[in-house]
Amino acid sequence: MILSNEIPNFLESKNFSENTKSNYLYDLRNFAEFFEKRTISRESLMLYRQSLKKLAVAAQRRKISSANQFLLYLYDKNLLKEYHKIQQVNAPKKELKKKLEIKNMSSVYKPVTSPGHFLAFLILEFGLTFSEIQHLRWENFNWKFRILTVEKSGLKRVLPIRDKFALYTQRINNADELFTKSRQFLYLELKKYTDLTAKELREQYILQQVRLGKTVYELAEALGLSTTTTLEKYYK
Repeated sequence: MILSNEIPNFLESKNFSENTKSNYLYDLRNFAEFFEKRTISRESLMLYRQSLKKLAVAAQRRKISSANQFLLYLYDKNLLKEYHKIQQVNAPKKELKKKLEIKNMSSVYKPVTSPGHFLAFLILEFGLTFSEIQHLRWENFNWKFRILTVEKSGLKRVLPIRDKFALYTQRINNADELFTKSRQFLYLELKKYTDLTAKELREQYILQQVRLGKTVYELAEALGLSTTTTLEKYYK
């Protein structure tokens, strides 16, 4: 089996955006090159892991995550007799502590009482920026299929609407009025509701997604980012 030949099939089996595919392609090509003259085994995978040591911890973790998903695919397709998994690299303890600083946001999850409350809800649930919120329209929320369509720089992405969000916001009838307001207005309304900034609420969304097991590529796609650079620190 030539690993590089299986990479396109693996990528096609995933519902990735083109940007996410290109990120996986880069990591998996490196993986395939390493095993060009090696057989996949427990020992050779340990050597591959060792070869990543020169990289930053975040990059090591990303490459190992990509490789493990590829290995599982190969096993499921009966292209590998055994399922091998590369041991993930541990994050430095001081960074890990920061990573786990997820705040208790339960006060947000109740019937919406103000524009600021709704803004906090949107950012916490979808990781939206003020600019993205300003481009929303109520029709973007598909309550039947529980999806929100967000448009950014001409590109659309579809995000799942959780039952928690639907429960407390579905009956809102004047959201379009809020979406047309200025950035300054949104900032002031959010400030009335919480001491947390939009950036801090967005970070809470990111931390929650990391804890739920989303890969850096999946998270970048959900946030509409073209690169994973700004997210690497959350995976150290």
